[in-house]
Amino acid sequence: MKIDKFTIIQTWNTKKFHKNIVLLRKTMMEQNPEFEFVLFDDQELNNSIEEYFDKDVVNCYFKLNHYTPRADFWRYLMVHKFGCVYLDIDSQINNSLDDLIQDNDKAIITPEIHENLFIQWGLIFENNHIILEKTLNNILEDVNNGINRNDHHALTVKNYAKAIFDVANENNLEFEWIHPEEQIDKTYKFKNSSFKIVGNDYN
Repeated sequence: MKIDKFTIIQTWNTKKFHKNIVLLRKTMMEQNPEFEFVLFDDQELNNSIEEYFDKDVVNCYFKLNHYTPRADFWRYLMVHKFGCVYLDIDSQINNSLDDLIQDNDKAIITPEIHENLFIQWGLIFENNHIILEKTLNNILEDVNNGINRNDHHALTVKNYAKAIFDVANENNLEFEWIHPEEQIDKTYKFKNSSFKIVGNDYN
């Protein structure tokens, strides 16, 4: 299976959906003809972990007992490895992703309405981006130390935010969380990488 920057990966426990989800996905596909939509069900999720990742990652994944933290961990792993787009199955972006993603974008991040958190229902990163690398390391460390294994919000959402702030601090970037309604699109460059913060562009 080819997965690259023109691939949108999604996951759900089955490939049978409510008619509203079917219509939503159809609309998203029509708005984004440049992208291939690839859906993974529960079994394919597990299979992809075992196919693409090493033993430590596989062990960590299967230590998570519930679908939600597994799916969160999986999305970070896949986007980090392949440099693609992840979207929740019930997410909707009103404009074309081709208009949002510019050729020089290495990562696109949007703040949540909740202070110091960032949305992860949509992820857009080049492969091996340092923010996702740090996110994954945070999750692996927590799970291996028995921390936050039963608190998926702390494990996957807060550890993602922590990685963003850590990258900004380590590179002396003047970066802070701003409410998405007030956030102005801005790119932060560092070393050989960057990330772009956008406001309500996803919606």
